[in-house]
Amino acid sequence: MSTRSQRGRSVQAKKSGGSARTLYIAMGAAVLIIIAAAATIALQNRQTAATPGRDPARPERTVAMGVGNDGFFFKGRADAPVTVTEYSDFQCPGCAYYATALSVQFEQQYIETGRVKFVYHEYPLSGHVNGVPAASAARCAGDQGADRYWAMHDYLFTNQRQWGAQADPRSQFVAYAGQIGLDTAAFERCYTSKQFVPAIEAARSAGDTLRLPGTPSFAVNGRLVDTTGASSVDEIYARMRQAVDQALAGQ
Repeated sequence: MSTRSQRGRSVQAKKSGGSARTLYIAMGAAVLIIIAAAATIALQNRQTAATPGRDPARPERTVAMGVGNDGFFFKGRADAPVTVTEYSDFQCPGCAYYATALSVQFEQQYIETGRVKFVYHEYPLSGHVNGVPAASAARCAGDQGADRYWAMHDYLFTNQRQWGAQADPRSQFVAYAGQIGLDTAAFERCYTSKQFVPAIEAARSAGDTLRLPGTPSFAVNGRLVDTTGASSVDEIYARMRQAVDQALAGQ
């Protein structure tokens, strides 16, 4: 008849023992969390100390960058055996596709390896009203460093839909300038003065004399890549790579 009371005591004892174990586990977990947090803070402090003054707006680059005597910006070894020139319009959707989807692979395989010098020749199409302003924004960025030209180049293509349809993209370009670490006041002065517009229009005229089939177009060592019948940017890119490989094989 005492079975029920004994069971009650047994349950009481188990509950009491379980509470103690739970408390010990919680205390142990708290200690582990404190140790992990301290280790994380120490690691962050070491990493911060190892990279003093690093400017996140100027990421480390693995390729050389510069500007030629003709005013066109390039990336890669200045004395690379093959020079590829891209004729491109910042407002051209196909050019944006090349810049955002294909160029990284090309850069890794040909430019970073020192085999190709890559030149960007602005060729704003007359039907794109913001083509010249965008090229001007890139040139004004380049006025503060060749790497800033390429940073603006990337921003313009990545965000093409954002500024492409604007009646006046100036404020958008100034915002991009701040995001890539430029002196925005100097950038805006350059942009509003239209300092580089004559050079950009001359670049367009030079492209016209070549009778370019459209954008993007490429030349390898000064010779235009034949894109007759090409139906996509991927096909144009494949032909350009083929021309580059042939030039490298014949050097």
